[in-house]
Amino acid sequence: MSSYRIDLGDSNEDGIVLVTLSGRAQADSIVKLLDELNVLAGRDPALRVLIDETELAGFVGPSDIGRIARAWKSATALRQSRIGAFATNPVIYGLNRMFQGLADGPSE
Repeated sequence: MSSYRIDLGDSNEDGIVLVTLSGRAQADSIVKLLDELNVLAGRDPALRVLIDETELAGFVGPSDIGRIARAWKSATALRQSRIGAFATNPVIYGLNRMFQGLADGPSE
């Protein structure tokens, strides 16, 4: 099961929130993370997020992809933030790009 850690440590100084994702990718954890980051972004419109996905593994199914894309699309405050993701696995990188494209696509 995937897990995440949000490090708010020095975010007050530089405005960057560090997030580490690890384990097997699971839609539940990723949707929960997006919800939590969206709340943080709603409190601080200048929020910047750096996500480390080097320890994230596995695949998500088609229904999970749709669920994550919908969560990303509805995270309006978070989508206004600057976000960077570091993924060494080409599949994880590709999934990130796909979620971005689906979220920016037309409404259902």
